[in-house]
Amino acid sequence: MINFRFHIVSLTAVLLALGIGLVLGTTFLDDATVDELERQLDGLESDLNREGHRNAALRRQLDDFEDEASGLDEQLGERLFDELLQDEPVLVIAPAGIADESVDGVMTALDQADADVAGLWKLTERLALDDDDEVTDLATALELSTDDTDRLRNNLAIQLADVLFGASDQNIQTGLQTAPAEPGIAARLREAGFIEYEFPDGADGDVVRLPAGGLRIAVVSGPGSAVPTGDVLLPILVDLASDEAVPVVAADPSLVPDDDSDDGDEEQPRLVTAIRDDDELSQRISTVDDLDRVAGRVATVLALADAEPGDPRVGHYGTEDGTRLLPEPPEGDGS
Repeated sequence: MINFRFHIVSLTAVLLALGIGLVLGTTFLDDATVDELERQLDGLESDLNREGHRNAALRRQLDDFEDEASGLDEQLGERLFDELLQDEPVLVIAPAGIADESVDGVMTALDQADADVAGLWKLTERLALDDDDEVTDLATALELSTDDTDRLRNNLAIQLADVLFGASDQNIQTGLQTAPAEPGIAARLREAGFIEYEFPDGADGDVVRLPAGGLRIAVVSGPGSAVPTGDVLLPILVDLASDEAVPVVAADPSLVPDDDSDDGDEEQPRLVTAIRDDDELSQRISTVDDLDRVAGRVATVLALADAEPGDPRVGHYGTEDGTRLLPEPPEGDGS
């Protein structure tokens, strides 16, 4: 058994060792060593200051690039897009929760192209169907008597795809076209809070009216979506493009490193990835994977111009493997 005297002796030995160490340290750490350490410290401080100035310069340069890209985006659109989609009806569809810049960029570009923008269908978080009231309200809007969420989502996709297909159909006899109108299913979904309407700046009216034919569709997605891609957007596109190519362009912002794990998520795929990975969809719907860049917005408008109802030209654009930045000029263009 260790007694109290042992503790006293041990503690004294430790204190003595510390004292000897301090004495030896201050004795052998001569002036030359101190001077060398001080020089190294001064060098580190100089390096840190230099890197700080370099980072500040890079930040200013990045700000300049962003200002330049913003100006280029606006001026390029004014020159390049002029009358590109003159009076062509276009509907934008996007889930709530994604970056406003993504949708605003598309709406602005469509306005620059002189498109007849019907408006935006914003799919709200209520379509997540994560409480009983949402399930009941969606069943009422779809005029169904079921609380099976899978059945509701399937029927939602079918009904919306039917409406969009009818509005984009080009096989209409001249003189029999009807005036644009709000589809009944869209009205019921809007009243129940599943869809919200938004319009370009300066647009009149408070209801999105779809034409009887000739509609082109821009689907915008991205990180932060309040509606799982695999639950709503993708099923609508699958039903819409079940038989033939359709006048649809789906666009996502660039994939950043933090999104890498999401890209492989089978339950909630990135929209453009899901389309490109599907053998049939990839032949029927155009995609853009860099909507956050000037080139991506240009590609979106050009792809919509190519998406002529009845005979759309399908392509995949952006910076990822197997794509090109912009659509090729139409055959016979002479470019």
